[in-house]
Amino acid sequence: MNLLGLSSVWAAGLLVAVAAVVIGLYLLKPAPRRIVIASTLIWERVLHRKRRDTERWRWWLSVLLSLLIAMLIAFAIARPDTGQGGIDAKRITIVVDNSPTMRALRSDGRTRLEQAVEEARQLIAAGGAAGRTQVVDTMGTLGAPAFEDRRRALAELDRIGADVRGKPRFPEGVRAEATADAARIVFITDGVAELDVPKGVEVVSVFEPAANVGLTAFDVRALPGDPRRYEAFVAVANAGAVPQQVAVAVAGAGRAPVERVLDVKARDTRTLTVTLPDFVGGPVRASVRADGDAFALDDEAYAFLPVTKVAKVALVTSGNRALEQALRLDPRVVLTILTPQQYASRAGFDAYVFDRFAPPAAPAAPVLLIRPSPRAWLPPIGAMRTSPLVESWLDGHPVLDNVSLRDVQIERSATFRTDEKQAIALARDSGGAAMIVASAAPPRWIATGFAIEDSNFAAQASFPMFVVNALAWLLDEPPAIPRPLGLASVPIARARIVGPGGYQKDTRFVPDATLFDADVPGVYAAEGESGRLRIVANALDPAVTAVNASRLAPRRTAATDAPTPAGAPEPWVVLLVVAILLMSFEWWTYHRRLTV
Repeated sequence: MNLLGLSSVWAAGLLVAVAAVVIGLYLLKPAPRRIVIASTLIWERVLHRKRRDTERWRWWLSVLLSLLIAMLIAFAIARPDTGQGGIDAKRITIVVDNSPTMRALRSDGRTRLEQAVEEARQLIAAGGAAGRTQVVDTMGTLGAPAFEDRRRALAELDRIGADVRGKPRFPEGVRAEATADAARIVFITDGVAELDVPKGVEVVSVFEPAANVGLTAFDVRALPGDPRRYEAFVAVANAGAVPQQVAVAVAGAGRAPVERVLDVKARDTRTLTVTLPDFVGGPVRASVRADGDAFALDDEAYAFLPVTKVAKVALVTSGNRALEQALRLDPRVVLTILTPQQYASRAGFDAYVFDRFAPPAAPAAPVLLIRPSPRAWLPPIGAMRTSPLVESWLDGHPVLDNVSLRDVQIERSATFRTDEKQAIALARDSGGAAMIVASAAPPRWIATGFAIEDSNFAAQASFPMFVVNALAWLLDEPPAIPRPLGLASVPIARARIVGPGGYQKDTRFVPDATLFDADVPGVYAAEGESGRLRIVANALDPAVTAVNASRLAPRRTAATDAPTPAGAPEPWVVLLVVAILLMSFEWWTYHRRLTV
């Protein structure tokens, strides 16, 4: 038994000191009081008749009860425990794996993390009240670890939750301890996360195979021939050991879900393409459902479709049949053709297409400019290039999505002198000069340095797609930014973030960006002075869905051979209760004149 970690000599000294104080108080006699009386005759007769032996046993009984009560209270204050002695048994570091796969359910209905916390509790209880425990997690949510007493260590355990922010890693501070062999280290994990565990660390497995079907990919795009219609691409993985029949549903705002059924083999992945003919925009949710699924984090994923609308577009040109035909191919465009002279007297358009023309002042609507004339509101036009080749282009930009400029031959083209703050270069020639530029600042605009008739661009299959993409980028809400679950960044300074449930998220501001915690799958809205964006957060990670990819054998036993029974009172509580009972007994004997 240990008393606050004291050695046997110090513990015995403490008890001797308590006993000495109690006996000393009983031996301490108060100073006699002098009272003047008329005669001592009566008092002499009383003293003569009183038997002193009867007083002696009452005094010893009172001293014995007081010693027992004082000793019990001293023991209780010293917090005795029956844990193992020695320095090694009193210092233990417990590393709890709280990576996403620890959310998987076990056969008893608890998650792997709940089982891991229970294992850690039993380890702390086995160390006793004098033990010092350091609790650390693999996702770094507990902050700076330290060796603490049992009560604080248990409180740290209560703070641990399965986290999705970042990647799990074995704590570096604990790694140094393992190298120095400074303390006993126990790692409680399901063995799924690939962590570099140092040698000498005790690994406790909470892994138990679980059935899981999850989404590993989800994307929604407009059909190339009709931007008003969409199709969804879905990838479904089965991480279980048996084949599963999986119900897949894709639902949009105000639309009935499109449902399909897939047969997915054990430890296999199936893909599915679903046409969404009636979806007009807004959040789109994909979900999977299968019997016995024990992991819910990857059961749903989200996308966001910008709301499409019929747009009034004015083509300002002196004549360009190829450009007119490409615009008429867009089913949502209501086209009006104007000459440069008519432009000033007509208004009310959603977008403009200027062919070899640019007005002196920037219009209030988005603009696509084909070989514009120099204007102050556009980037300065540089040297004219003869027979330039398009050397590079941003095929990841929405304007050039599915557009190839490799075979475009250009007779002559102007170049633009610009920087990234004013506009971005979508395509460059072999000399690095910008040939196609765009600005995302409202109202948006796109400009090409070459005219349609000065190239074979109109004869390319990519030309209609370029026109459709350009109008979509000019008119529609910017595409949603995909982000994994966890800490997300939005390229808007000091933005206000609203989560899927309509509640405002806590944010952290950095230069030209806003950080927030995307803790659940869904569509988040960011709004600031520089604009508005949608962020789609999903757990589309095959490594997360693979909840059974463990390197450990299943284990259902506790971490210790003799765990403290649940609900068993601590020794100091028992001692304090006994002391209270003896105090009550001493009070009763005193009032019955049995003790002094």
